[in-house]
Amino acid sequence: MTAETRRLPLRERNRVRTRSDILDAAAEALSDGGYAATALEELSRRAGLARGTLYAHFPGGREEIVRAVYLRVAEEVEEAGRALREQESGAPDRIAALARALVERTATASGRFYGKTTADALPVLADVTGGTSAAFESLIREDLAATDLPTGADLDALTTAVSGALRASAARTATHPHTVPAQVDAIRCLVSGLASTPGHRPQGPA
Repeated sequence: MTAETRRLPLRERNRVRTRSDILDAAAEALSDGGYAATALEELSRRAGLARGTLYAHFPGGREEIVRAVYLRVAEEVEEAGRALREQESGAPDRIAALARALVERTATASGRFYGKTTADALPVLADVTGGTSAAFESLIREDLAATDLPTGADLDALTTAVSGALRASAARTATHPHTVPAQVDAIRCLVSGLASTPGHRPQGPA
């Protein structure tokens, strides 16, 4: 419970706690069995709450719950990534910090689904995905732009490639959580390897 939540009236604190319990149950269900595992009966059982309580907090039912838990994890990853990145200097370490925030979350029981979303969940999540990826891509581009890159390198293409490497790392740690340190180091090595002779600048859009 956050300090902000503790300052709320008891009734509101209970509401926040119950909502969080529902989302925790949904996150673990998604990670265990994908969208198929998020039937309201199953979420009710996991959360230890009546089905009516789920509807009281999420009138849209199962789909609203799944979208809400996805957005919660996405916001947590972005917030952590920005904070960790600000503590570093140089593109390799700053981009590795973004990777760390992502893969540490996807390595958890409640975050696996974020790194390896099952096909049956994609239609439900179609209108809420991409926000954190776009934010990280912008930060990656900014860091790469401040780096000496090989002559003729296309900044946009490199940004896309590095962003894809982060997503692939998240997918791997979702199924192999022990690989978190190795994946973070791999991203750092990848970005370090892009550096070239000082003075060489990347090509961007005209």
